[in-house]
Amino acid sequence: MMGTLNRRATDKPFMGQVPPQDSVENFGFGDLKNLCDGFPLGIVLCDDENRCLYSNRAFQKIIDCDAEEILGHNWRHSIHEEDRQELDGSWISSIVNRTFLQQDVRLIRADDKVIWVRIRAMIMEDPSKHSFSSSLLMFEDLSKKQAMQTSLAEMEKTLLEEKQRCSITLDHIGDGVITTDLDGNVVTINIEAEQLTVWDRQEAIGKPASAVFNVIDSETREKTNPAIIAINENRCVTLSMGSVLITHDGNEIEIEDSAFPLHNQQDEMIGAAIIFHHISKSSTVMEKTSRLAWYDHLTGLPNLAMFNECISQSISMAQRHSKRVALLFLDMDDFKAVNDTFGHMFGDKILQSVAVRLTDCVRTSDTVCRRSGDEFLILLGEIEHADDAILVAQEILKSIAMPHKVQGQTLSIAASIGISVFPEDAQNVTSLMKSADTAMYTAKQSGPNRYYCSGSLSS
Repeated sequence: MMGTLNRRATDKPFMGQVPPQDSVENFGFGDLKNLCDGFPLGIVLCDDENRCLYSNRAFQKIIDCDAEEILGHNWRHSIHEEDRQELDGSWISSIVNRTFLQQDVRLIRADDKVIWVRIRAMIMEDPSKHSFSSSLLMFEDLSKKQAMQTSLAEMEKTLLEEKQRCSITLDHIGDGVITTDLDGNVVTINIEAEQLTVWDRQEAIGKPASAVFNVIDSETREKTNPAIIAINENRCVTLSMGSVLITHDGNEIEIEDSAFPLHNQQDEMIGAAIIFHHISKSSTVMEKTSRLAWYDHLTGLPNLAMFNECISQSISMAQRHSKRVALLFLDMDDFKAVNDTFGHMFGDKILQSVAVRLTDCVRTSDTVCRRSGDEFLILLGEIEHADDAILVAQEILKSIAMPHKVQGQTLSIAASIGISVFPEDAQNVTSLMKSADTAMYTAKQSGPNRYYCSGSLSS
């Protein structure tokens, strides 16, 4: 501050001569100096013109000045100007009414940092004159408290946001979730659990979980409470097959379920969680999982795993029926430029459009596969003549070259195709694939929107 105090020491409202340094003794305060220096709050003794006669170490630390710099200066000069007028009013009122002053104000330190302090002041009289003679002030630094309060407020906000995120997440997962306290009463229930149990959330909370999650064995009709078992035995519990949930409206649905104990950070058990779903959902999940294993997630076309199965079967059929199999290896021309210019989401839409056109160009008995990225494989099974593959390749290139309309944009693209035919160009799947791949790279070297055939066909 004392750069600050020195700047303000010429302010006329607070002018006064600097008192001698031994003035403290005149007020009978000298014997208490050691005690005051050890006091945690800032202490300042001032004369009747508010000039500092003494300051303890705590105040010097608060104001960031040495005792010599503070001595003789009006303490009010360090108060923020926006708070000074209100403080002056309170100060005058304390003098007139001989009352104790307490007020929170902003204080400007020597380093120009502004902090909040709580001032407690006592006005002292000269008994012989019955007039204001001095004042004793205590300063409490509130900055740490405010920082802690701000930190706590931020923590509360973060916890609330986290709780909201968890609640939203629970409400959007596919399984029913019910949590309980140690007594087995419902604490939370997500939307899926509400729908499965037909219990309203507000009605369910606080009820025994055995009433909301009313589960019986379909054969014995015996009731079970997986939450209580999980709590009592401190382990995960899985319901046996054939468990039936009796809903709030009396209907019965077959479910799959598991319950497990919940612990806090101190590893103390606080309740249990029940996770369950309708048995029919397991079949649906299995179907989806199976589809993901065999089909491309973007285009819905067979993936490479399924294509390898199809091409092996197709070659076996062709051998038995003395037919041919053609493999077309298609790669988009300069497709990276599409992604770089319009973005990958746009590029994905183009690939979906290409997949539709490829499917339209072949028979239902043929197979179109998205190999990876912007590469596609087309399997033509049991064709009569090798040249049939060329006709299909020409039709595909013509179809792909037609403008694609995606997200309000019209875009023309091209592709390169390599053709390989069984049994003329290759005798097995691996050789057929390699031959078509090589032919495709030869087509790319010839320019965009071209096809190239292996040895058995003329390009």
